Amino acid sequence: MQLIDTRVTQAGDIFTVEFLGEGGESISVKIDNSHGELDDKTAVDHAKVMMVQLTSFADRNGNFDEGSKGLIGQPSARSAGDRQTLEEELNEGLEDSFPASDPVSATVSSIPANAPRH
Repeated sequence: MQLIDTRVTQAGDIFTVEFLGEGGESISVKIDNSHGELDDKTAVDHAKVMMVQLTSFADRNGNFDEGSKGLIGQPSARSAGDRQTLEEELNEGLEDSFPASDPVSATVSSIPANAPRH
């Protein structure tokens, strides 16, 4: 699905975040806001987290196995303070992007700064 738009509506205490695709596809996520802590932006962020968790724990039919009920996504290495994993990810990223660009080259002007003008 190629995402082309995101719409957020609120009806009472329920936010609905709708992700729209270019082929007419749409995915809607409804979020309870009875505590009043969400705005449009945080509702979209919350919907994205819910979708990531759904794809992480559901099988290809959208069903959850017994071991995944109530699970929360694994925290990132940064939030967990896992320096070894951070180093490994950094090294992998550097290796995958090398060489990122042409090497730096030094240039020298061939015109003297104090040359007489004609």
